[in-house]
Amino acid sequence: MTDTAEIPVYDGQSGVETAYARSERQREPFFGIERYDEGYAVTFDLLPAGAALSPSAYETVRADLTDELEAIVADTDLPTEEVSKSVNDSLGNVSLLVTEAGARRVAAVLAPVVLDETNWVEG
Repeated sequence: MTDTAEIPVYDGQSGVETAYARSERQREPFFGIERYDEGYAVTFDLLPAGAALSPSAYETVRADLTDELEAIVADTDLPTEEVSKSVNDSLGNVSLLVTEAGARRVAAVLAPVVLDETNWVEG
């Protein structure tokens, strides 16, 4: 799922909870863009799949995500408020992004590494 058009957008807390429940039932990772009144968040959770990122994949995610967030904040075409990130080897959240386009840019950086099972270790 490296094509950002394929990354699902979940509306509000109820949409996220429904998607998480599906991930848990199917033992698959949760990955998506969350839409709230205040803006957008990008979240991943490998725990439903019983996985975590390998140390090298985790370092790649941290470095690439930092670079992309700095680029988004510097991009005058993408309005931003205060953007925060919380990422570890199995869970990650970046919020709040003002636009879906900004959220898709973040998701495009995360998805190729996070969703590639060759980057996983037992979680």
